[in-house]
Amino acid sequence: MWRSLRFLLLYVSFGIISLRAEGHLLWEDCVWIGMERNVHLKLEKTKTELFPILLKEKWKQYLPKLGVHYFGIFSRNKEQIDQEYRDVRLQIQQMIYDGGETEREKQKIEIKQLIQAEEKKLIREKVFKSISHFYLNANKRMFIDLIYQLRRERYLLEKEKRKTEVAAGIIASKEVTVVPFGEAEFESKRIQAKSQHLLANLELKQSMFLDPAESFLLEPGLMERIQIHPPKTSTIELDENHPLRKKSRLQLELVSLEEQSLENDWKPKFLLGGYVGRNGNAGFPLQNEIYGISIGVQANLGGSSVSSSSQNGIQSEGNGIQRIPGYGPQPVGPGENSFQSGSIGLFDEIGREKKRFDAKLNQEQAHLEKEQTDLILKNNTKSTEIKLFDSYQKYILYLECTKSAIVLLKKKRWEKGLQLISELEYLKWEEEVFLPFEMAIESYFSYLGLAMEMALYLGEDPFSNRYYHVKQEKSRSEFLLILQDWNLTHPIEKKQSSEPNSLKTNPSLWEESDEKR
Repeated sequence: MWRSLRFLLLYVSFGIISLRAEGHLLWEDCVWIGMERNVHLKLEKTKTELFPILLKEKWKQYLPKLGVHYFGIFSRNKEQIDQEYRDVRLQIQQMIYDGGETEREKQKIEIKQLIQAEEKKLIREKVFKSISHFYLNANKRMFIDLIYQLRRERYLLEKEKRKTEVAAGIIASKEVTVVPFGEAEFESKRIQAKSQHLLANLELKQSMFLDPAESFLLEPGLMERIQIHPPKTSTIELDENHPLRKKSRLQLELVSLEEQSLENDWKPKFLLGGYVGRNGNAGFPLQNEIYGISIGVQANLGGSSVSSSSQNGIQSEGNGIQRIPGYGPQPVGPGENSFQSGSIGLFDEIGREKKRFDAKLNQEQAHLEKEQTDLILKNNTKSTEIKLFDSYQKYILYLECTKSAIVLLKKKRWEKGLQLISELEYLKWEEEVFLPFEMAIESYFSYLGLAMEMALYLGEDPFSNRYYHVKQEKSRSEFLLILQDWNLTHPIEKKQSSEPNSLKTNPSLWEESDEKR
């Protein structure tokens, strides 16, 4: 389950990992650096800051609206009595009932926030898969390059031997300048292995948003830290909380709320308000106290809008002004003053039926997208599972082929010791070992990449799942044992350290501290 994935968040609280930290980069480090530098994830993090603002704005609709209002009229015309009037009042208005629309709008924002969180998880998953594939490829190329470096020592020894034979007069000097085709072919493969190793490192840097010239060293011996398990034929159950599936469910909830809003738009909205203040005809300070209450009703009936308002006020002394919507200011005297108004707009919401149609269409589309998402995930999972079995079977096949070739090579090594075959003939027999050996390595890393994808589909930890487990300590892998068996005079321990490595704590890839499940 996605909740069981506990890795890749701890460093967020402590900042970006320094590339110049002690030691070489592990798988976890590469993923962390890439995620911290990924521009898409930074943009998504900025987007999350919008939803608390929108929710805060919706919550304000539950609060009363306060305001200070000033109104003044001055008249100084010829042949008329001068007039002066000022009115200052504190006004308040409160929504009493809105048919639950504010709550639905708040829920829509909360669901959109959850959808955006799932989209962010999908981006993290994509970034994780991309970096992990490039990381595995870089380790594969590093190991193959190491093999060619070790084998090259044998060819260099053969060259030194030929020079010694020339010095002893055993062979002619012109024979030294002739490069055997097998040796040239090996040198070509060695050069290619070196360039592929450099290109793999460059691709990994690019996926991590690193500069090509930036300091970069990978921790060797990945295969010594990974324990792989054979895949088992069993029913594959997709994780219900996979971000794609969860996003589809949330989109269904969102369109359902949209439809509820249309179904409930007939419910009236009740507003209650009031005011208190002073007015006067002789400048400041104002002489007369005023206060009053107002009631408003708004509704939508079958596309026709209905609105009604009523205001009742008290003027203590003197003359005042009552502002009636649609009629302007009207003079009032001391005592009680009120007005009522109402209006009906017949079929003034022309696009109402279009909104209903769009809501139903969106709901149907959300259902279809959910079904399509489930189908795509099932097909992708089945396709990955088939490739996974294929890679594992090829890995075992080529590994056994390599072991058989090693047994035959030992016989050829004995014949070489008796000078029954030459060194060059022996090196040709080594090709029979390393051709299947490279194929075994290719299949091994292909299996790891596919298993990592399957773990993500199933909601399992991509560092520890049913297909493989990344251990804290190193142990001798099958490939290491084969190289040691082959390279008796150059033990592989000198090339790679077998000291234990401490793995990073693995918090969740998908959850952040500010996200709620």
